[in-house]
Amino acid sequence: MQIEITNRDAIWSYVGTIVSMGANFFMLPFLMYFLSADMLGLWYVFVSMGMITALFDFGFAVTFSRNITYCWSGVSELRKKGVVFSEKREPNYALMKDVLTTSKFIYAALSITAFLFLITAGSIYVRYITNNTEGYIPVIAWLIYAVAVFLNLYYGYYASFLRGVGAVTQANKNILYARGAHIILMIILLFMGTGIIGASSAYLAYGIVFRLLGKYHFYKYCNIGENLSQIKTKTSFARLKEVFLTVWHNAWRDGLISICDYLCSQASVIICSLYMPLSQTGVYSIGVQIVTAINHISKTLYTAKQPEIQNAYIMSDMARVRKVIKYVVLTFIALFILGVAGFIIVGMPLLKLIKPSAVVSVSVFLGISAYNMMLGFRDCYASYFSCTNRILYLKAYIISAISGVLLSLITMGAFKLGVWGLICSQIISQLCFNVWYWPLKALREMYGYETK
Repeated sequence: MQIEITNRDAIWSYVGTIVSMGANFFMLPFLMYFLSADMLGLWYVFVSMGMITALFDFGFAVTFSRNITYCWSGVSELRKKGVVFSEKREPNYALMKDVLTTSKFIYAALSITAFLFLITAGSIYVRYITNNTEGYIPVIAWLIYAVAVFLNLYYGYYASFLRGVGAVTQANKNILYARGAHIILMIILLFMGTGIIGASSAYLAYGIVFRLLGKYHFYKYCNIGENLSQIKTKTSFARLKEVFLTVWHNAWRDGLISICDYLCSQASVIICSLYMPLSQTGVYSIGVQIVTAINHISKTLYTAKQPEIQNAYIMSDMARVRKVIKYVVLTFIALFILGVAGFIIVGMPLLKLIKPSAVVSVSVFLGISAYNMMLGFRDCYASYFSCTNRILYLKAYIISAISGVLLSLITMGAFKLGVWGLICSQIISQLCFNVWYWPLKALREMYGYETK
């Protein structure tokens, strides 16, 4: 079945992303007002540490979404590398059922492992950075946050499956409803004086609502649940193992890419907290989270168009692939620049009215923005290769991520260069290769100057 991401899908993708990222902006004044400087810094450490659990997904969400798209496009089989080109217009429900069954077993194991990590290593780290804080409020808030992350990971694949079959509008409606519940509950709890525990509890509610909506609407979309129920053959252990090994071939590569993405972005907050006080870490973290939000909003079309690029490639429609990627890249650049300028002109003065000491400087904000724009531009072109089931850029991503972390530790630890040492280390690690090489290689291949 052909997947075409319509203007309506694109609009809802922006709505979903803006609501999701905008929720962080909307909640920020409340967090800044009701939480002390130390608790605000701790909250963003929670956020960064919680993102570590995305690494436990180890690329399965991306890989399963890609393979669901292949099943929806009518392929006869899944391959470890590359794709089976198809002219069939009907989904392969038998193959989809095998993929779904495999994913449930995998995510049960992944979520339990992640939760054990959070309540052991995560709790020890939280106690370490809050050793001057009396009482058990930080630990209680962290344990609630850990439960929320566990549930998000356990049911997280349904959101990916919705996008995999092209149900982009519904996936983003789910974000709107869940974020609405998150914002309302957090404001109520903060006004009740629950502090960081209330913030964690509201995040838990968001995860529950979002995942339940994802499951319900996936099976409802185009009667997927009904069609799957007509496949009476149960997935045998041998078949489950076969699908797992096929998916695992690229899943572990996608997983390492996720680790690299974490090291290239959110790990900087953890590094910052090792060398700077929580109050200063909080200021830097706010800058990182805002730029991350701008980056996500700017890459909305990039995310929404992934199934269409995969579908077009499977059907050997390279003209459509080139058109979509060109549109994605230009949109990303324009929106990112507008987002950064808009925050400096409007957002920054508003935040200064609430708590001037918690707002990052313009120069540091621009430095963080420049680095994140490099990451987004790189990813727009690297996605072409992942859509064709080839993770060619793994080694280069690993090298740049590790070098960025090592340079950050050296510049902040040995040379005491502070935040600018952190920012410059990250920029240098990407400029050396990834920012220019993968766009060039993707363009050469798409236009026929280089063979696959």
